[in-house]
Amino acid sequence: MNYYLISFFVFIPLLGALFQSFLPKPKSRWVSLGASLLASVGAFALIFGMKNQTADIQAVENFSWISSYAISYEMGIDGLNALPVVLIGMIFPILIASEWNQKIGVKGVHGLFLLLQSALFGAVCAQDLFLQFFFWGLSALPIYFLVGIWGAENREKASFRTFIASSLGDAFIFTALVLIYYSVDPHSFSLRELSGGRLAGKVFEFWGHEFSISGVAFTLMSIGLSLRVPIWPFHGWFTEVAEEAPPSVFVAICAGIIPVGTYIFARLSYVLFPEALGDTFKYVVVIGILNLILGGVCAVAQKGLRKLLAYLCISEVGLVLIGLGSLSSVGVVGAVYEQLIFGLALAGFGLFSGLITQRTARIEFIGENQERVLGGIAIEAPMISIVAGIVLASLLGFPGLGGFVGHSLIMIGSFTVRPFTVIVAASSLLLASYYLFKMYRYVFLGEPTGETKGFEDLTVRERAYLFPLVVGLLFFGLYPKPLIELIRPTVLTLLSSVK
Repeated sequence: MNYYLISFFVFIPLLGALFQSFLPKPKSRWVSLGASLLASVGAFALIFGMKNQTADIQAVENFSWISSYAISYEMGIDGLNALPVVLIGMIFPILIASEWNQKIGVKGVHGLFLLLQSALFGAVCAQDLFLQFFFWGLSALPIYFLVGIWGAENREKASFRTFIASSLGDAFIFTALVLIYYSVDPHSFSLRELSGGRLAGKVFEFWGHEFSISGVAFTLMSIGLSLRVPIWPFHGWFTEVAEEAPPSVFVAICAGIIPVGTYIFARLSYVLFPEALGDTFKYVVVIGILNLILGGVCAVAQKGLRKLLAYLCISEVGLVLIGLGSLSSVGVVGAVYEQLIFGLALAGFGLFSGLITQRTARIEFIGENQERVLGGIAIEAPMISIVAGIVLASLLGFPGLGGFVGHSLIMIGSFTVRPFTVIVAASSLLLASYYLFKMYRYVFLGEPTGETKGFEDLTVRERAYLFPLVVGLLFFGLYPKPLIELIRPTVLTLLSSVK
């Protein structure tokens, strides 16, 4: 195995972003797409060439970066971060293809997407806390510009709120990193050196009181990530940016940044804070339940596709948190698997809803008096209706689709620990069935309205970037075995440290 393959797919998008900026527009598009695809192919080659039935980190790259402060360039992949790498590799070429005909600043849009792809690849693969923080903090910058420049009418306010939430979250995370760094001797940021319960039992004094380093750092890290990921009660910026961001940019947040944020929470919680996680896992589950309920109840009241997607994403994050907090091997495997599946499904939802908005100039699908605003798209455009149906079915956990695997594992794993959470999760799925099928009925069924008469079906380019999402949902639903066998050994090892 090529041990520099990680660096290859992390930095190729960044180099592509720089190179395409000097080319004329027609050529820059192909260079951007080529760089993103090349990085994705490298990532897939590494992931699907990994050894199953092992918890060891594979394809390790490690050399000193800033030796004076024990900061290293340490990268690696195991069962916990393999699926986020697959997700990023699938999503970003699709996003670049979806913005192929961008009329204003296409090189800027593509360049920022490539920068974001590099940042998220780096944040997922980093095995050094400082290096991970570097890439994670970098990922906020492209979103700020993509929303602030190419967003809707109130784009500047939305991008500012997003950046403030990101900066505040990063400040909490960095404080936790500094606390961790000085708590061990010799000082280190390496996850490998900090694992094994090295923070357990360590305390520090503040204003005459002793505090657990593990507990405080875990709390700071959790709050910091909650500000970047739409976790109640820090989700206000997310619902605002849902209406102002371009569809592809909001997809990048839902299907890129949010799954990476939940992965970082899982990695740091199980590796660095097993003691704190064992004491607080009940609260993780409670927050997951609150997200699930909040997202579902608010989604019922939505009349627009963007806000519906936002609250659907909040609900899906709650389901992942329930799985991660179950402390059950089945539940945690399900949560890791669900990160990939909900990323693909939310990307499909965001992209097909963006096409509908673009073609009809309508965000709402229900009028002020509860009348049908859109409708009959299935008659005019059967292909986009089929894609939307498969995406929604996966989000609802229909058998044969990826969502069924993730939902089932989370519920099975949670039942042995907290049977009540299964009742809540099942109820939320029933609620989701109501509002998603209601949306589908209003938008796709019935007779075409004025806005949907003559609705254009998917073009060749649109099929080229939407069909891979559908194929992924079908494949990962029908044959999950290889990925589950890749995830399970790592999860079992991490759980052993908690219990």
